Order: sequence, then C-alpha cells, then structure tokens
Amino acid sequence: MRVRLIARVAASLAIALLSVLRVLAADGGFYSAAQAVRGEVLYEQYCMTCHGAKLEGNPAAPLAGPVFQGCWADGQHTLDDLFYIVRTQMPYSAPGSLAKQQYVDVIAYVLKMNGYEPGETELTPIASTLKKITLQPR
Repeated sequence: MRVRLIARVAASLAIALLSVLRVLAADGGFYSAAQAVRGEVLYEQYCMTCHGAKLEGNPAAPLAGPVFQGCWADGQHTLDDLFYIVRTQMPYSAPGSLAKQQYVDVIAYVLKMNGYEPGETELTPIASTLKKITLQPR
C-alpha cells in the first residue's frame, strides 16, 4: 500500500513538472504541428469568413498581429481565458457547436500564426492545464 502511495505521488510530481516546463517554454511548444494543421482546416471552415484569411480580423477581431498580441500576450491572460471565449462565443452563428478538442486545435493554429513554435505535445482542452499557460509577447 505504501508503494502505491509513493508511485502516485511520483506520478503527480512528474505531471506537475511537465506542466511547469510547458509554462516556462516561452518560445511556444504548447501545441503540435499536426494539431495546428487540423486547426487550420477548422479555421478555414468556421472562422475565416469573419476573422479573415490571414487572421487579420475582417469584420471580426484580429486573431494575429499586434492587436491580438496586445490583448492575449500581456502576461495577464491564460490560454484558458482564450479557450473560454472561443468555445462559448464562436462560431458567431453557432456558439459552442464544435467539440472542445476542435476549439483547442483552432487555438493551436492561431498560436502558430502568431509566431509561437510547435512542440511535441498537443494542447488539450483541460482547464487546469490551460490555466498554467500565459503567452509572452512575440
């Protein structure tokens, strides 16, 4: 029984360490390249009409560039904040209609288009993980 407890504690510490390392990866690594590709397909299908082909924001808010960076890479907002807005308000004509994984795939594409480099692991729609990630200015 004691061995199981030690194993659980060790596993919890390992998960916590991985989360911290992901947060410290200021150059990105929050999502995988394959995930960004899936996100691009979804973006083109559900987001491009309002946010523009280059995420420039026409007629909706820009999802790339200085305006996006000023809002989301300010050290005060987490990826969970962005995830919440996207999944509860988008697409404009049918908010909440995508699967949570699809929403984070779109966020991965947005991160890519803002210069954040991919990593080995995929971004997950788990709030506790997303709350630990704040974007640094690019």
